[in-house]
Amino acid sequence: PVPLLKDATKFNLEINLSSYGKGTLKLSLDDLKNKLEKVEVTTTLQCSGNRRSGFNDVQRTSGTAWGQGAISTAKWGGVRLSDVLKLAGLDDPVKADQEGYEHLRFHALDGMSASIPLPKATDPYGDCIVAWEMNGEPLPRDHGYPLRIIVPGYAAVRNVKWVEKIELATSDAEGPWQRGLNYKILPPSVTDAKEVKLDVMPSLTESSLFSGITHIQKEEIKRGKHKKVISTKTKPGDIVKVKVGGWAWAGGGRNIVRVDLTSDNGKTWKAAEIVEGGDQRFGRAWAWVFWECELPAKVGEDGKISLASKAVDMAFNVQPEQCDHSWNVRGLGNNSWFRTSVKVD
Repeated sequence: PVPLLKDATKFNLEINLSSYGKGTLKLSLDDLKNKLEKVEVTTTLQCSGNRRSGFNDVQRTSGTAWGQGAISTAKWGGVRLSDVLKLAGLDDPVKADQEGYEHLRFHALDGMSASIPLPKATDPYGDCIVAWEMNGEPLPRDHGYPLRIIVPGYAAVRNVKWVEKIELATSDAEGPWQRGLNYKILPPSVTDAKEVKLDVMPSLTESSLFSGITHIQKEEIKRGKHKKVISTKTKPGDIVKVKVGGWAWAGGGRNIVRVDLTSDNGKTWKAAEIVEGGDQRFGRAWAWVFWECELPAKVGEDGKISLASKAVDMAFNVQPEQCDHSWNVRGLGNNSWFRTSVKVD
């Protein structure tokens, strides 16, 4: 349930560095807004179960059978997480990390706890913030009012909503969201978590590489020897020129360098044009890009055309063709080619 905070003026964010000998600091919303520099960051957040339905085509998983809809992007406003930690007394995070304080835990008003590595939290180029604003407006309750942690490039679950306490620690956060099965990817052969040692398996942090097709528009039809057919109806065997659009995103700030489209199951490919988001800073591309592509597609016997997209990031990671080799019982991290079959009449 969404926590109900009736009076935000009485709310305080606790930063607990006591295990490191630095004590505890409490900051009100006014303290955060008046004592530290405000910054903004635009970042994409994606549920780790996005496209879980594709895994279900291989074998049933647990969780909501998402298509490609569990993802979105917003501009967040707040203060740097590193500035908050420095104000609380963490002057040398590198030294703290070397002394074993490798984790920063976040505790929420609803009882949820998660954590991220301290180097990510304090990286001046990592753009982690404590946010009170979304798209220029106060955080909506559903999105974390009054405060939310934003961890660009990481799985959405690490962007903890309704955060009330930040804690420096020598181990990651306790609870199912960090140490349990919820956000751990088991091998494809394992259907029972009792068969593996969950405590030695890492939980999801930095996200992988993804793309999706969101719209398809028919441009023209070619039939037989005719170069162009003026018709609103297609028949099996027709070659249809279509204009396709969609999105792509990579975790870790990795820029999208290319999106490829195929209409013949990978026999031939055409590179899309990135029309928005391609100008993000090198290595700090926290938000998705939008792309467009025109290509021919053959109408099948079922009256449909079949399309697939795959993205390539700055490390030249490429989306895999299939997801059967990465199937996992929780249905997390499906980043295989995005496929769709549609009628274009």
